Amino acid sequence: MRGSARSVPRPAARGGLSRASALLALLLALALFVPAAHAWGFGSADPPDEQAVEDRFAEDFEAPIYKASQLSMDTAADLETERKANAAKARLEQRRRANIDAPPVFEWRYEGVGIAVVVAYVLNYLRGNAANRNIARAFEEAFLSCDASEANETSHSDGRAVFRSEFAEVGKLAPSDPTHSATERARTSSRLSREAPDEYRCWATGRRFLTGALVTLNLRKRHDLFRVAYEFQNPAMAEKDELVVECFFRDGVVGPGFGFALGDADAVRALEKSKLGKKDVARLCEKCVGPKDAAGRRRLSASLVLKAESAELGADVVSDEALETLFSERAYAAKAESVGACFKTAHCAVGSAPSSTGVVAAAFDAVRGNDAAAQNKPLASQDFGALRFTFELPDAAAGAAGYRARLGELVALVPRLVDVVARVRLSDAQREKAAKARKRVEVEDFKQKLKTSAKENASARLDAKLEKMSDKEKQRWREKQAKKQTRKAGGRSMIRKG
Repeated sequence: MRGSARSVPRPAARGGLSRASALLALLLALALFVPAAHAWGFGSADPPDEQAVEDRFAEDFEAPIYKASQLSMDTAADLETERKANAAKARLEQRRRANIDAPPVFEWRYEGVGIAVVVAYVLNYLRGNAANRNIARAFEEAFLSCDASEANETSHSDGRAVFRSEFAEVGKLAPSDPTHSATERARTSSRLSREAPDEYRCWATGRRFLTGALVTLNLRKRHDLFRVAYEFQNPAMAEKDELVVECFFRDGVVGPGFGFALGDADAVRALEKSKLGKKDVARLCEKCVGPKDAAGRRRLSASLVLKAESAELGADVVSDEALETLFSERAYAAKAESVGACFKTAHCAVGSAPSSTGVVAAAFDAVRGNDAAAQNKPLASQDFGALRFTFELPDAAAGAAGYRARLGELVALVPRLVDVVARVRLSDAQREKAAKARKRVEVEDFKQKLKTSAKENASARLDAKLEKMSDKEKQRWREKQAKKQTRKAGGRSMIRKG
């Protein structure tokens, strides 16, 4: 009995182990189910949100479609951007293929040449401006730098003291210039006024018979590269350096009948064609031989041409002293390198306005403004007269000494000829002849003006008439005019027989 009692198992212990396993499994299931229930809205303190539940179900069932739609939209935007980039690349490639043979934006064979031309022009401007400035300084040193204390001691043969001794004031054009001075003290700056790189001027006043004198240096355009190249290509068309001296007479000193021109044949011919002399020298003056000796021979050099409004005036203006020293046949041939090479023209003109003599209007008006008698007198009753000298400057390398040697006697001629012209008195016959010649010129100009005006008016009427016609009417009108011209030409033609 003891043995059987030890071998019998205990069923209570086996049943307790099964219950523990089942309880553990239940707890594990609850631990997994409670979070899921809370996630689905069960078992929470707050009531479940129906919209949230619907969104959850929609997300679960419709998320693949929405995501596919969003992906398609992003893909479409990316594809559009890529398409535009590809199109831009294609256009750029097409443009490159089209311009494969075109020159580059900057190429030295074009832009480099332009830059070189600009640099050459600037350098030539500086060089030419300096060369003209040196010529002006040499001329000033030769004829304008002599002070009043030296003027009385210096001879007039070289022209050094002509302006300082014959004129009270020699300086710039206007008193407002910084270097202008009415005193006799020496000036440290130039007396020449620079109007342009190729033009210098000096105004002198304070002399009997004259309101003033204007000295102008018309130099070559050495600063202009294109002009230099043109003169290099055409040496015959090269300009010369000129000195122009214009002396303006006071009112009443000269009048109608005092016009004359003396100079080289080519220079006088050019003066007749120019604006300065095409009216008085070409139409009012006649060619004359000038004064004669006792045997009736010509005293004036054959190389010079003298044109005057009357033969008596031509004989009077060429004085004996000028003939003996400058313009006689022997003197002119002996001084061919100085007087013969530099003297061009001496031209006296009289008119009702200073523009007929090429006068600088501003300077002349300034002088007239200082003259009270000229201001009170009516402008229409005044006769403006000017004596204009044109000289050719020597070579620039000559310097001040060379200018005095070759131009001295010609510069000294200026005041002497002014005195000769101012002292001439015309006879009644000369005045009458001058008045008739001017009347004739006025009538011819008036007739020419009427003829020109009539042609212009007829042309204007014809243009207005043609504008109103149609094309067919214009064609018939032209044919009619052509037939009319043919009949006129046929009526004038001559038929020779035999």
